Amino acid sequence: MKVLRDEVRQVIDGMAVFPVATASREGVPNVVPMTFVKVLDDDTILLADNFMHKSRANIEENPVVGIAVWDMQTKRAYQLKATAEIVESGDVLDQTVEWVHKAMPEVKTKAAVVLKVRNVFVCHPGPDHGRDIAEPQS
Repeated sequence: MKVLRDEVRQVIDGMAVFPVATASREGVPNVVPMTFVKVLDDDTILLADNFMHKSRANIEENPVVGIAVWDMQTKRAYQLKATAEIVESGDVLDQTVEWVHKAMPEVKTKAAVVLKVRNVFVCHPGPDHGRDIAEPQS
């Protein structure tokens, strides 16, 4: 199933900085601005762990991650909820290191964080506001 519909992917592709939210096992929230965020496929988003400390610890304790995305021109906004996996070796990490290095050669990427998106909630006004568009329509 295509969780990240084309209209959601367009909003993600147009963003420069993403608020990424995690929470500890006890529910203590942490939200950080991240720039190395991109869509990998129809239900997967990739984050580069370049500077994560609290977020990394939170993901290790509680893999649920939230991301808000919006487009000020089209007035579309979405909240994505995903399950995170930290990847420290293999092709995904190699691709992430190369991606970051091209933009910022001085940055050392520690890991790739692969997010499997399970929910995409509509946050802009309209009849679909609050609806999870990752679910099949009835």
